[in-house]
Amino acid sequence: MGSFYRQVDEHTFDSLPSTAGPWSPRAQHAGPPAALLARVMEQHESAPGTRLADVRLDILGPIPVAPLTVEVEVLRGGRSMQLLQATASADGRPAAIARAWRITRAPEDFPRLEGRRPATLEQVPEADGDGHLQMPGAHVDGYLKAIEWRIVSGGVGAGGTTVAWGRQLVPLVEGEEPTGWQRALVLADSGGGITLTLDPRQHTYINCDLHVALDRDPAGEWVRMDSQALASPGHGGTVHTTLADSMGELGTGLQTMVAMDARP
Repeated sequence: MGSFYRQVDEHTFDSLPSTAGPWSPRAQHAGPPAALLARVMEQHESAPGTRLADVRLDILGPIPVAPLTVEVEVLRGGRSMQLLQATASADGRPAAIARAWRITRAPEDFPRLEGRRPATLEQVPEADGDGHLQMPGAHVDGYLKAIEWRIVSGGVGAGGTTVAWGRQLVPLVEGEEPTGWQRALVLADSGGGITLTLDPRQHTYINCDLHVALDRDPAGEWVRMDSQALASPGHGGTVHTTLADSMGELGTGLQTMVAMDARP
């Protein structure tokens, strides 16, 4: 499948077919754009001893499978923390905007705070089938084919809670090895997908944002997601995800879901 994007020049990226989401071959899954905007923020005026601490993506509308123009700026400078903002536009229209805090790394001898995290996690399970997510009525030749999943528990149609390990099978940008943050963001927006229980022909349940905060940079190609989908009739919904890698839990993801009746 090649990659999700091909860089054309400093600010322009061709969106390749693997970015297409499950509901249309013409609209991107939000995972790759989130990772692309994180990439430009990671690289913008980067300094040794700093790291991204969180990334908040706001989806301004369907992100077309088309060339994206990406711009980045510093909204708040400082020695210990900076607030960055990156925008992806298509045909002159902003399609997604992301903000991230870049902070000074904690000292190596800073006290470890474990909270309620489990001491160990299970290993990545053996493959079951082709490893691709099966979603009713979905476009399968884009993002769904570019990601491999190993389900621990739950899954699509299993009640709205899922634990799964996933990895991207293609680079984010052609010719580049993704960073840990980029790998996490390519997967994190799938919290609503791996927990899908509602029939999309009857009820739409789609996110308008993604907020991921990591206290440690991810390591390795596999990302573990422990996700739960929630909805309150008359109000709205959220999907909560705990993210981990082979070394243990490392952060959280949150999606605000728009819950609507899809029936005519």
